[in-house]
Amino acid sequence: MRFFLPCFILVLSGVLQSSPIFAETEVLFSPDQSIQEALLKEIESAQSTIDLAVREITSQNLTQALVRAKGRGVRVRVITDSKQAKMKSSKITSLIHEGISVKVLRGKDHGVMNHRFVIFDGKKAVTGSFDWTEASEKWNDEDILILTDAEVVISFQKEFERLWREKRVIR
Repeated sequence: MRFFLPCFILVLSGVLQSSPIFAETEVLFSPDQSIQEALLKEIESAQSTIDLAVREITSQNLTQALVRAKGRGVRVRVITDSKQAKMKSSKITSLIHEGISVKVLRGKDHGVMNHRFVIFDGKKAVTGSFDWTEASEKWNDEDILILTDAEVVISFQKEFERLWREKRVIR
């Protein structure tokens, strides 16, 4: 009987720690907080996969970090919008040249692929208004949420996989 209470507390602690109640959410705003720095940290710590759906990517720092991640053996996949990929400042051609798997999509009918989210190792999702551009980092009012809730991350992963199978591919 005297071991019952400590065992119960230990079991309860384990149950509570695995529940969504302990999922972490971090919120960042630019230009006052460095969203790019947070993204670079996440890219550098990724161990197996980075799945990125982003409307626009022109940031040299973020592009180089994705290339380095691929060089470490991380599987990097990128989905982007067809109109933005054609812009002179786009880094999509650079990513393709570096051997990163890229899908360039157009939106349904005349729409755009307007998502802005990334999933790291199937365990963390980052989403928000932040385009992967210098303007978003330095001048725009932008936001991101860094999420670890398993159900939320699975939802983002399902959406990424749906887009990855999409037939509206331009390239």
